[in-house]
Amino acid sequence: MSGISVTSFSDRAWLQENSFLAMVEISRLLSEDENKGREALIRSLEHRDLMGDCQRILTSLTQRAGLYPYVLDTADLSTSDLLNHEFHVVDGLDEVVLHSMQGKIYRALCDGSNVILSAPTSFGKSLLIDAMVASRRFKCVVVIVPTIALIDETRRRLANRFSPEFKIITHPSQVPGDKNVFVLTQERFIEFDEMQRPEFFVLDEFYKLSPNRGDERTFVLNHAFYNLIKSGAQFLLIGPNVQDIKIGEHDLSFRYFRTDFSTIATEVQYLEKGSAEEEALNLCRGINEPTLLFCKSAASAYKLADYLRGKGISAANDGIQEMATWLRKNYHEEWVLADLLDDGFAVHHGSLPRSIAFHLLRKFNEGSIKFLLCTSTIIEGVNTAAKNIIVYDNKIATRKFDQFTFNNIKGRAGRMLKHFVGHVYVLHPAPHPELPLIDFPSITQPEDAPESLLIQLEERDLSEHSKEKLKFLHAQNVLSIDVIRSNSGIDPFQQVKLAEEIARNFVTYHPGLAWVGFPKGDQLRTVCTLIFDYLMGGSGRDGIFSAKQLFFKMSQFNTIRDFRMLVEEEIRSNERIETPSAAVESVLMFLRRWCEYSFPRYLSALDRVQTDVFERAGYRPGNYEVFSAKIKHLFMPVSATVLEEYGLPYQVTVKIEDFCELGNEVDEILRNLKDIRLDQVNLSGFEKEMLDDTVLNL
Repeated sequence: MSGISVTSFSDRAWLQENSFLAMVEISRLLSEDENKGREALIRSLEHRDLMGDCQRILTSLTQRAGLYPYVLDTADLSTSDLLNHEFHVVDGLDEVVLHSMQGKIYRALCDGSNVILSAPTSFGKSLLIDAMVASRRFKCVVVIVPTIALIDETRRRLANRFSPEFKIITHPSQVPGDKNVFVLTQERFIEFDEMQRPEFFVLDEFYKLSPNRGDERTFVLNHAFYNLIKSGAQFLLIGPNVQDIKIGEHDLSFRYFRTDFSTIATEVQYLEKGSAEEEALNLCRGINEPTLLFCKSAASAYKLADYLRGKGISAANDGIQEMATWLRKNYHEEWVLADLLDDGFAVHHGSLPRSIAFHLLRKFNEGSIKFLLCTSTIIEGVNTAAKNIIVYDNKIATRKFDQFTFNNIKGRAGRMLKHFVGHVYVLHPAPHPELPLIDFPSITQPEDAPESLLIQLEERDLSEHSKEKLKFLHAQNVLSIDVIRSNSGIDPFQQVKLAEEIARNFVTYHPGLAWVGFPKGDQLRTVCTLIFDYLMGGSGRDGIFSAKQLFFKMSQFNTIRDFRMLVEEEIRSNERIETPSAAVESVLMFLRRWCEYSFPRYLSALDRVQTDVFERAGYRPGNYEVFSAKIKHLFMPVSATVLEEYGLPYQVTVKIEDFCELGNEVDEILRNLKDIRLDQVNLSGFEKEMLDDTVLNL
């Protein structure tokens, strides 16, 4: 028996014939190698219907392995097992049972310890957040998540469990209640002028604090983390498996848990005999369950989907046809995403409208979409019901991913109590096995910590080296330190250079910058030039590679403002665009990354700089608040962009606004959406489905 492979415990025929021997082997493995024993047990649990008289032994082994959530019937438990099981039931969460490692961390948190947890994707880290809210120890909890998509996923989960006792706040404009859970990205947390003092905070995906991940938002996250640490609140930092962390208890008071405890089994196969396309084709022909395909980019995903469909792969489903029809009507009749849906495929990537991305995931989890081709969005923690993952590319954009990222991807295969075994098919050689060493630069202040982070720290917390790096900024008198700090994440030296450029040329720049409301053409050109040359450091990104191009695109949007017309203009004016579908994707990326985020951020920073410089010189400054807000809300009612985050597309909200104004404040919009008579609004069947989902989860 000792030579048997762990994968044999997924063999139904073998299990049925050797049930008792299988239990003996699991018992031995649990004694000698807990992780292997747990994996063999999980594989057996998927086929517990075959266990016959051995079911009670299987339940006992499940208890022994600490997999208490998998114990479905406690009637036959011994007194000691029943007490142990009840010890892992969470007070305040109906029928929620923690596994043994979750229980250990939960008790550490209940004892008042700060915790940093490094664990596999399938560990169940989010349940610890819910357990701490359910403890009713705190009236103010802050949860920092990396994306707006995760804001909505977390909000929905917490609202379903804790509303109305706790108010779930996702925007700085919302008015707090008596008990609050703030669910925010780091940027939104920084936007709060004042927030009630947190008593407990969670930082999800804490590895993003480390600057070696190549994420430009890293130092804004460190800024948020520093402010939260200074509040004195108890904390829980959660993330995937890392090699180690570069802070010790002399830097922070915490307990560090690094564990391989997993609630699912993962089976990885490396397939490199044929081309990646051929291997993907062969796999898709033989797979019957929901499958994720990881691709390096949206372009790669669309190309692969087109290839598979061209080879006859199809999983057409009537449950998705209405969505395909709706996409053609509201975006473009030739958008390839709609064609993919007809055959049971979808592409999920970062430039999609958030509501569309959400409903693609919802349809995938419901089974209406069989093949979901994802980019790096798969890594950000969205919950899916995928049994299988095909790792088609081994890159993110142009960079090969490492073992850490690979672990994050493969961890999306399988789902507790639904898909006990996740299957991962890798079409490239294994990545280098080394995991990252995670630094916390807001605490450790390494030599390469940027001034954009150091300027946010209190002087008493700065090292001598950090003080030396900031000497120039404190010595200069062209731009106030308060303004530099308010432009979080933007290089302070570039801000000073921008201020110096304006100060040297008051007469030239004043007409181009001292506007209020909406800019004229030359004023917008001046703004775009200064943003690109200084605040962006002359470096392009996300499809914008020059000041001239930025001005052209922003001017175009300021004039047209209609999505379908923007698509037609993109086809006409962009010679690199070959198809209407490519034009749709290009416009979506510009709206999502530039209009909703980057341009308003840079414009607000420029607004603060020009105000400070002109007021120092006795000149009247401009004021860009109105234009910045209009751009951020895509020249639509505020409710449209607010509810888009809640899963309701812009187009549906605009229809509702034509019937009844929803208001301009988040709480007012949500309240009015629940109260108005929506049966009088002319909505299609799919639009009503999306609306019902949104209202149900407010």
